[in-house]
Amino acid sequence: MNLRVSYDPAPRVDVLDITAETRPWSGIYPEAKWDLVVKVGENHNRDVIGLLIIGASWFVGPYFRPNQESSPNAGDEQFTDYDRATDTLTWGITTAAPELVSHTGDLTVYWQPDHEDADYFPIIGVSLLNAAKHLAPFFARVEPPAGAEGKDDEPAG
Repeated sequence: MNLRVSYDPAPRVDVLDITAETRPWSGIYPEAKWDLVVKVGENHNRDVIGLLIIGASWFVGPYFRPNQESSPNAGDEQFTDYDRATDTLTWGITTAAPELVSHTGDLTVYWQPDHEDADYFPIIGVSLLNAAKHLAPFFARVEPPAGAEGKDDEPAG
């Protein structure tokens, strides 16, 4: 499934819209991040159809920067991570439990069960695979990521 990506770089807007399908949707915010909105179908909360990021240049930094700016925004390395080997940009945390993962093209959303409400699954993270490709019209990958010198050069252990 192809993702359509649009971006409004106006300083007071700075909104990135990643959409897999054009149909009615409602939004769910990941835990504690009100600037990320996961678009879900109206009939099923885990039916992911897109992602809306308010303050996008902050949320893709320090790994990507807007094409029209000369320096990247700092970003939030506590919430945003980028894996160069797989070109995957992740916000929040992930899980390997298949029943807690929703895929829509290159967009993946991670959920967790709510211990008080069996029908509610809060979002704990979102990943964008092939991030450089999807963001390329609007953002450039930072080489090396700003503020992360040596971070990707360390051997995995």
